Amino acid sequence: MKQPPQKFIVRLPPPMHDLIAQSAQHYRRSMNSDIVARLQHSFSGLGNSAADPEIAPPLHDQFESLFRRELSEQEERLLRGFRRLSQAKRDALEHLLS
Repeated sequence: MKQPPQKFIVRLPPPMHDLIAQSAQHYRRSMNSDIVARLQHSFSGLGNSAADPEIAPPLHDQFESLFRRELSEQEERLLRGFRRLSQAKRDALEHLLS
């Protein structure tokens, strides 16, 4: 039995929404059809498995190895605290440490 299409809600920034609307109008299709066509095109030539390593973006492994380094418990707490700071406080702390 054929499964019905899955509904998926995406928040788009206004400029991206406008581009999709323009593209859909140009190709005389709905915005949904335009998005699906673009996604299909972006995945063309890739493997069908969701776990396929070819789906990973360029430099994914390098970024993962860079950002997945082992941190001590103290470093983890500092990093979580830093991420909770406002941008102004982050800038002030960075200035203080430099």
